[in-house]
Amino acid sequence: MLNIPIDVSINLDAIPDPPPGEKPKQPYPVLVQLAIYGSPRKRLTLQEIYSALEDRFDWFRERSKEMQWKNSIRHNLSLNKVFRQIPRPITEPGKGKYWVVD
Repeated sequence: MLNIPIDVSINLDAIPDPPPGEKPKQPYPVLVQLAIYGSPRKRLTLQEIYSALEDRFDWFRERSKEMQWKNSIRHNLSLNKVFRQIPRPITEPGKGKYWVVD
């Protein structure tokens, strides 16, 4: 489904850098899956997903204050059945639940 060669790590670094000023060509669900797969515990909060995309791609970093792409990420997480929310353990302070790839 992700079409990543077998010798490449499954994370956002598997995606080639887009041309300057351009958004990655991969759809949001693929980007989110790679962000989650690339995390140490294979789960991320919504804010951590945003941060992973901003850390990896200039396009997201340059638009960190814009809500449109963030709304699209939330929309994809909510409607795409490949993503599932899990509660944050009570021993972990913070806001929001975790998202995992089901």
